[in-house]
Amino acid sequence: MSNDEPKLSEAQLRKQQISTAKKAAEIVTLREWYDSTVHGYELEEYFKYFSNLGRLGKELHKRGVKRVTELYEADNGLFVEATFVRSDLDLLGPLCALACVSSKRS
Repeated sequence: MSNDEPKLSEAQLRKQQISTAKKAAEIVTLREWYDSTVHGYELEEYFKYFSNLGRLGKELHKRGVKRVTELYEADNGLFVEATFVRSDLDLLGPLCALACVSSKRS
């Protein structure tokens, strides 16, 4: 028997497992979700008042939408990015976008 395949370290194997699990569960960043989903009125209204997805991300967090992962800058601990389950964003993203618009109008 020939073992010509390169052996993966335990860390590399774990990274592959995590990547496969994320794809199966459709774990996405807010930007990935926005870019890959057809949106209706809610997001159109949102972008009349906001220039990026940052406020929507804050509203999702405020409303308790579960983050799968969070990424912070190592140097100063600033929040950089989070990942979510796509189905959660499909349901709650438009509602939170309207909440942002509503609070901006008042």
